Amino acid sequence: MAKKRLSMNVQCYLMIALPLIGFFVFTLYPILWTFRWSVFSYNGVPSETRFIGLDNFIRMFTVDLDYWKAWLNTFKFAICKIPLEYIIAMIAALLLNQKRLKLKGMYRAVYYLPSIISAVVIGLIFSNLFGFFGLMNGILIDLGIVSEGIDWFAGKGSALAVLVISSIWNTFGVNVMYLMAAFANVPEDVYESAKLDGASSVRMFFSITLPMIAPIFQIMLLLSLIGTLSINEFILVMTGGGPGGSTMTVMAYLTQKFVPGFTSEATPALGYGCALSVVTTILFAVISFIYNAASKKMNDLY
Repeated sequence: MAKKRLSMNVQCYLMIALPLIGFFVFTLYPILWTFRWSVFSYNGVPSETRFIGLDNFIRMFTVDLDYWKAWLNTFKFAICKIPLEYIIAMIAALLLNQKRLKLKGMYRAVYYLPSIISAVVIGLIFSNLFGFFGLMNGILIDLGIVSEGIDWFAGKGSALAVLVISSIWNTFGVNVMYLMAAFANVPEDVYESAKLDGASSVRMFFSITLPMIAPIFQIMLLLSLIGTLSINEFILVMTGGGPGGSTMTVMAYLTQKFVPGFTSEATPALGYGCALSVVTTILFAVISFIYNAASKKMNDLY
């Protein structure tokens, strides 16, 4: 009996060990490494490394205005994208949820396809699609809407619009699947009772469907918010933060300025990049905390 219990304990420890090792190596160690180097002037060359205390953080709040401009761009991007992507996903999910609709499986597969494509690949697709000699300009010229091609990435508004469209297309399938799963959990007898009371489809949607899927919707919204705040691939591939830094988001700023291979600097300021990462992480945590607090208050409404 004791040997059997020992064997079970060993199996449990072995099953726990791999995730723990992965957490320490790929999560905890990088976090500690980032905090450590945030107080150093560090460019990857050990001989040139020196302790500077809080100078990196002081520079961030007093000199580096581009970082805070990137935050404003990120919030602007989120405000433009998140409501629109959920309206579109909601409409598509409602259409797919119709009982009379045939080939639902095919539609689901088509909708979900963009979600399994790399963001870099999607960025390249939309860069070509909205390029000066791309398909979009060709269609507009053929229809007589414009006389010559539009440089979509030259204007601040048009560049942001293309980024929003490409990002929505990337996450569209996942949002539709989440919403369809949420709709499936709404009891059918509730709708039947509402119909007997003479409720219209619109009334049932706002009085029954939305309140009952609200918990799942809140989780989806949090994931979407974090994903939108963390976006960088589309920016780097499609606009590079331009024009004039108008589409530079926080994560794209960190990547472009301080990640070797992306930065134009001969010696990237990794220490300052670590300080920016620390503050960015704290701000992300604050945003998540505010959202969770607001969500708890929203729970009282349904």
